[in-house]
Amino acid sequence: MKRYFALLLALAMCLSLVGCKDKAEGNNNGNDEPVGPSPSGPSVPDTEDDGPDTKPDDGPDTTPDDGPVEAPRVKLGVLMDSAALGAAGLAESGRYDVRVGDEQLLADLAGGALDGAIVPVSSAVKAYNETDGKIQIAAITASGGWVLVERGDSVKDIFGLVNRTVYLPTGYDAAARIFEHVTGEYGYIVGDTLDVRYVDADTLAEADLALMPSMLAGRTIVRDAGARIALDLQEQWTYLTDESFLPAACLAVSSGTDDETLSTLLADLKRSQEEVSDHLEAAVALGLASNQEEAWAALEGCKLIWAEGADVLREELAQYLSALYNLDPALIGGFIPDDGFYR
Repeated sequence: MKRYFALLLALAMCLSLVGCKDKAEGNNNGNDEPVGPSPSGPSVPDTEDDGPDTKPDDGPDTTPDDGPVEAPRVKLGVLMDSAALGAAGLAESGRYDVRVGDEQLLADLAGGALDGAIVPVSSAVKAYNETDGKIQIAAITASGGWVLVERGDSVKDIFGLVNRTVYLPTGYDAAARIFEHVTGEYGYIVGDTLDVRYVDADTLAEADLALMPSMLAGRTIVRDAGARIALDLQEQWTYLTDESFLPAACLAVSSGTDDETLSTLLADLKRSQEEVSDHLEAAVALGLASNQEEAWAALEGCKLIWAEGADVLREELAQYLSALYNLDPALIGGFIPDDGFYR
């Protein structure tokens, strides 16, 4: 009897275990994960499956191989002249390509290969007239630029030129004609009381008394202790005309240069000129001067100045351009420029 009772008890326990297993499988619905209440707090969306796509379909490729897009470099040309010293700081900025001493500057400027160029004012006017307005002026950057250099000390003032021979450089027509005009206003007669001879600019430094661009004058004075500046053409011009300065160089720009590029160029060039003493090494590196001493000497006869704005430029240049026209219309391309010349 005891054995029969034990058998019944064992059978009952087995049936109970089978029932528990069936109940558990029914609650899981075939899922291996346990089913229970959700954790407290708001649900967090699955950003991988359900979140918004944060990368635009057509957005830029930002892979590590793609660096930042650089602004196009501004192309600036300068002649081998003391006025170009003011642009030396731009060559250090990394935003500008500065090209020095190329006779094709104005042609390239008119064709759009250059954004700007520092050139003589008379050259810019002539180019404007000869290219149907493809070149404009955006700023006056230098005054003076021409001095009379003497080996010796006999010329103390303008009246010391009586019966002297003065050498003038070929290829610099505007400066030479202004010199003749100034001396004529003091009563000199070329060929009578004053002898004038034209020579190649490369041999100008060998003369005893010569009108030189200030860059050449600075180099001559530094290398020859017997040479000195006897007269400053700007001083004589301002005395006769009551003008505050003799326009020398300007920033000419292509008519196709956009306003944003021009605005940046004007601001950077003005700052570079104001800080010219900090950039003399760059000027030497550009080949504008052999050393810093020559660069400083060049600035003795050429003053870096600043004037911009169409109305200001038109007013500042009016008497100068009128004088060049009266001396020889060909000096400025035959015409006094219209308002389109001023940017």
